[in-house]
Amino acid sequence: MILVAAWSSTKYLIGFTLALASGFNFLELMFTVVGGGMLGVLFYLYLWTMVVAVYRRFYPRKNKPVKFSKTKRIVVKIIKEYELYGVAFLTPMLLTMPVGTILAASIETNKWRIKLFMFVSLCGWTLALFGLKELFGVDLSKLFS
Repeated sequence: MILVAAWSSTKYLIGFTLALASGFNFLELMFTVVGGGMLGVLFYLYLWTMVVAVYRRFYPRKNKPVKFSKTKRIVVKIIKEYELYGVAFLTPMLLTMPVGTILAASIETNKWRIKLFMFVSLCGWTLALFGLKELFGVDLSKLFS
């Protein structure tokens, strides 16, 4: 269980696949995968806050022009269009927990809102993937490994 929670705190799909391969039932799967993911969100959210505070202490903000490349423009466009909803939706599947949490923290200052959106996203993806396995017999452990 600890290994599944640890993997879920950084890479959701690896933790989910390990839980399926270990034969967890629905409640064990929800508890370990979502719980591990939320532990990762909490850890990286508060770590990022501390890193930014230390960085700002030694390197205060300066007003200088920012140059945007094409990729930065695309990322900014996506963030402006979908905001925290899109980041929370994409975090478990495409982004990792550290990247998604740091990106969410750079968009939203309300930590409780970030935690809520990430929790709902983790629960939704876990329910959806477990439903695929149970209802349609999709072998997700072979699909994601």
